Amino acid sequence: MILVLISPRAAGLPFAQWLPEKRGRLVAVCAEGTDPGEGFAEIVTVTDYHDDDAVLGAARELAGRHRPKAVVALAEVDVERAATLRGELGLPGLDTATAAGYRDKILMKEMAQATGLLVPVFAPVRHPADIVDFMAGNPGRVVVKPRSGSGSTGVYVLDSPAQATGLADIVTATPYEVEEFVDGAVHHVDAFRVAGDLVAAIASRYTGQGCLEHWTDAPFGSRSVDTSDPVCARLVDETWRLVDALGSPPTVCVHAEFFVTADGDIVLCEVAARIGGGPIPTMLRHVLGIDPRHLWARVECGLPTDLDAVRDRVATAPHAAFYGVPPRRGRVVRLPDAPPGVHDFTLNTHVGDDWTPARYNERKSADFLAYWVVTDPDFTALGNRLIATAEQVSAGFEWDRAESEDAA
Repeated sequence: MILVLISPRAAGLPFAQWLPEKRGRLVAVCAEGTDPGEGFAEIVTVTDYHDDDAVLGAARELAGRHRPKAVVALAEVDVERAATLRGELGLPGLDTATAAGYRDKILMKEMAQATGLLVPVFAPVRHPADIVDFMAGNPGRVVVKPRSGSGSTGVYVLDSPAQATGLADIVTATPYEVEEFVDGAVHHVDAFRVAGDLVAAIASRYTGQGCLEHWTDAPFGSRSVDTSDPVCARLVDETWRLVDALGSPPTVCVHAEFFVTADGDIVLCEVAARIGGGPIPTMLRHVLGIDPRHLWARVECGLPTDLDAVRDRVATAPHAAFYGVPPRRGRVVRLPDAPPGVHDFTLNTHVGDDWTPARYNERKSADFLAYWVVTDPDFTALGNRLIATAEQVSAGFEWDRAESEDAA
């Protein structure tokens, strides 16, 4: 049996198709009202998937009945849960000590810094006064973020200490950190290692400010870095150094984010022990030749996987990029058509879809109303096509903001 933790964002993924050898021998925990897909022998639901005790309790019940041989978890919220279960069940994979380094941004930076990687100046936050004190010693903009957050939720960029007072209720309720704002291009590296052997490491660069771009309601995306650019190899090297600094197991996948400054320094932003979110898996499929979630589910289950085919595909694949349009406050009244020549054009909305202030404020950086992928062997042509398609899709949306503004 295989135990699968299915967060609401992973609902509907075709685990039974990805793991056909295990069809009927899969068990799952998921949230009430979500569709886990087919092929499961037993499913236990929880009312609140954010409740660690509820999810772990349900998983332990299933484990007691079915004695799973592996735990599969693709979401950030499940990284530490899966590690806990592996420890209790004596299963291989990411353990609790290592998972903590991938989740806690203070511990993460401490471990990275100890091995010589560059990190922003940072400090834990328990009260707004901690932010004020930090800014007194580190003049300039700062970023305040949850220590175990994801998807840029709960992230604040402050220009002055006075702004810290408005965060009192937030930073006293949840563990936070503050760090200097690093002025640099934001990159990500999606890397895979199996039994100590490197499979792939794809370096990409976000457009604009990366995940923070969605706070401005601006479309953004990412495109693979030209392998002839020296920064590509440097980013990959830094990623493997980081993986080793965090004491990772021989089999691990990571989504690492770095700043590359104007001086060429590579500075850690953060790293997660999981597949990248949003459209990143769709983009990576065109580089890897397989959906990375499909790839990693099979690896986690110890099932045969043609890793040499993945390596060969990465060596010959065209450049790839994704772009997405995030939500705005208001109601969607017109939808765009798919631009010609794109792959995987996906609409996650409909006419009448209302992004109320409350819903809008809870959005994540991976919440795109539309996204798509562009590929091209020519790196410059890829960039030009990406810009052109972004303009077309953005122009195809129309919003009615009156109701939402009245509610605000």
